[in-house]
Amino acid sequence: MIRAAFFDIDGTIVSLRTHKIPASAVRALEGLRRRGVLLFLATGRSSADMPRPIRELEARLPFDGTLAFNGQYCYDATGGVFRDAPIDPADVARITGLAADGVIDVAVMQRSRMFVSRHAPRVVAAEAAVGNVTPVGDLALALEEPVYQFCVYVEPGDERLFMGACEHVEHTRWSPNFCDVIPAGGGKPAGIAAVRARWGLAPEECVAFGDGGNDVPMFGCVGTSVAMGNAAADVRAAATMVAPDVDDDGLLAACRELGLVP
Repeated sequence: MIRAAFFDIDGTIVSLRTHKIPASAVRALEGLRRRGVLLFLATGRSSADMPRPIRELEARLPFDGTLAFNGQYCYDATGGVFRDAPIDPADVARITGLAADGVIDVAVMQRSRMFVSRHAPRVVAAEAAVGNVTPVGDLALALEEPVYQFCVYVEPGDERLFMGACEHVEHTRWSPNFCDVIPAGGGKPAGIAAVRARWGLAPEECVAFGDGGNDVPMFGCVGTSVAMGNAAADVRAAATMVAPDVDDDGLLAACRELGLVP
């Protein structure tokens, strides 16, 4: 029996084409809630950078918990924190130093804010893909409070530009424009493990929905995994089932196929 469902946001709940939540996705979430399934967001976004459609949805349909920064900062519906794992400060200094030298461009993701080092072309392209613009900030701010994640704007294969300088981070990717950089051993599976421990859930009682490369690791720690049809081929291959695109009512179709909603 499915007792908990984990959802990526961009390309899974929120359309990357319209930047809205399809009405069918809302019906799926409402149906799951009526069935008593616990609902969790599992996202690479920061706690301070949730898209407006998600904030509006939560005003009437609160999620039971959020795994922000790819699972590095997890909190429940009341704001209670049950996982808090920022990046090692030494690696923060190394990455921001490379950005200051112009070797890489970055987005700094902290609990209270998110900012980019500059609006370089790759940064602008990434922002356009999600319908959002992040302000430019002083890189010195990264040293004032914990950093839970960086977005490093390099093409696939150029992660070496910063990984060789760091000691305690790993990277994952869901966009060709950038990779997410998080503490080594972290990621969405660590967030799901924290949820399972807190709510007493077995893997086979969990289902995860996603469309990006950063969702593949969480597919391996739940009993059922659903890749959206808009996902890349390797993401679809990693899932136990493939749904239609988010824009083609994929979330609702998957929940119906799994017998979770009528």
